[in-house]
Amino acid sequence: MAYLALYRKYRPSNFDDLVAQEEVSSIIKNEILNSKISHAYLFSGPRGTGKTSTAKIIAKMINCSKLSKDGIPCGKCPSCLDNNSTDVVEIDAASNNGVDEIRELRDKVNLVPTYGKYKVYIIDEVHMLTTQAFNALLKTLEEPPAHAIFILATTEFYKIPATVVSRCQKFQFLKFTENQIVDRLSKICKLEKFSVANDVLYEIARLSDGGLRDAINMLDQLSSFNNGNVSIEDVYKLNGVVSYKEMVDLFNYIKDNNIKDIVVYVENLNRLGINLDKFLFDYASFLKDVLIYKNVSNINENNSLKLEYIKVVADNINISDLTNLIIYFNDISNKIKSSGFQVIMLITSLIKLSNDISKKDDISIAVVENNKINDTVVNNKPDKMVKEDKKDDNNTKKDNKVSDEIKKIRINNAFATASKDNKENFITKWNKLKDSMNGVRYNSLVGVIDDVDIMVVGDKNIIFLVKYDSLLGRIYDYLDDFEALLFEYFNVKYKIVFIDNDEWNYEKDKYITNMKMGKKYSYIDKDIEKNDDNVYTNSDVDKIVSILGNDVISYK
Repeated sequence: MAYLALYRKYRPSNFDDLVAQEEVSSIIKNEILNSKISHAYLFSGPRGTGKTSTAKIIAKMINCSKLSKDGIPCGKCPSCLDNNSTDVVEIDAASNNGVDEIRELRDKVNLVPTYGKYKVYIIDEVHMLTTQAFNALLKTLEEPPAHAIFILATTEFYKIPATVVSRCQKFQFLKFTENQIVDRLSKICKLEKFSVANDVLYEIARLSDGGLRDAINMLDQLSSFNNGNVSIEDVYKLNGVVSYKEMVDLFNYIKDNNIKDIVVYVENLNRLGINLDKFLFDYASFLKDVLIYKNVSNINENNSLKLEYIKVVADNINISDLTNLIIYFNDISNKIKSSGFQVIMLITSLIKLSNDISKKDDISIAVVENNKINDTVVNNKPDKMVKEDKKDDNNTKKDNKVSDEIKKIRINNAFATASKDNKENFITKWNKLKDSMNGVRYNSLVGVIDDVDIMVVGDKNIIFLVKYDSLLGRIYDYLDDFEALLFEYFNVKYKIVFIDNDEWNYEKDKYITNMKMGKKYSYIDKDIEKNDDNVYTNSDVDKIVSILGNDVISYK
């Protein structure tokens, strides 16, 4: 007898055997027992979650001549015994998606069942049907013969036309939890006499991403390695993924600035043919679990192997840095997806991260400098526009290079002398400057330049919008270099100001309002360079207030 795959061997034959999906099975089971069978069902959900199995259980139940009061098919009548019954027609819409195939189905739908009361049509991956095929199916779906029942299954519900959805009873199938998958795998292992540790089963469950069929298939493959004796290393080799130990190793290499091992690590991933995008996803998922562990004191983690390594990382990083690290890996993943040099990009990004951390001894700073944070630190009263630096765990001191008064003057002067030509000419040269940023002197500005947008260009003042709000607190550390670079390239001593999105919206709306009221901005020939030894005189303040208004300037 030919070998029968485990997922087929242990396919549920009734609703009591169906793993999870209690809501779906309960409703349909009661409908059948109460003779309220619908003429059309639509099952949607991820792959391997029981959609086709449920459809076959329905077909058996409604045609079983000796169905028990509990809704369990007898398994003895002709309908139950014939696994290839002509009363159950399975159609793969992926390969039979044309209008001709649906018209043929429509012509044959009037044929009466061979054994039971109903003829069941199961159309898998129904979203693959063409528009014309769906149109051909509509009338039959709405008014099928009394003996015909349609069960449509799809992994992409949003692709199903509303006209089809409205003619069906809809059921959403959910992904299985790791515990549900492990319970099912454990039962199969006992029946098949496999020797598989609990930690291995949890890894299979994790890698199957909520799909029970994928998990059973994986177990089936792994059982062939050593006559059913499956090890954790076998799981990693089969799936082309790294172990938790290797994830912790990379964490330590980055933290300890071990550049050589970082390079060897990534090159080894490439040698083994591991998908780098999948690797980054798995690594970010692992860090996410560490984050949850640090935030939830009594986490219920049945995977003891995973928990062991989670604790190792959790003990060596704080929550703020861990959050930033996850964001950083997300950014690396985005870069790799669009790069033709994935290995080079990954090595370069990890080395830069490691170098920045070793210099600053602070992951949050390294991430900010690499443009990776997108959180907001904004006062909820925009008319005051009071900005405070977000303090990290190392109590980074608040920047004091540019006072609020200086910012207001520079914003005013940018608007006062702004013109369309100024901006267009500046942007043209700016783009050329960005393409040529390879000088050693200004290497530190490469990331900063990518994180700002040009909003207003005056004769000697520029307003830059900072894309990431949390970068605003530290970007002024680069102010001198930034202005020096502009002078070197544009031969103009620009005075610049950095603002976030909320501040920009406030200044923009204020500017528009002033223009509508006929209030023009006048250039203020004054720029205080230090905060400690300089204050406004009353005449200076009166001049600023007359232009910018009392609502944005506070003074004593």
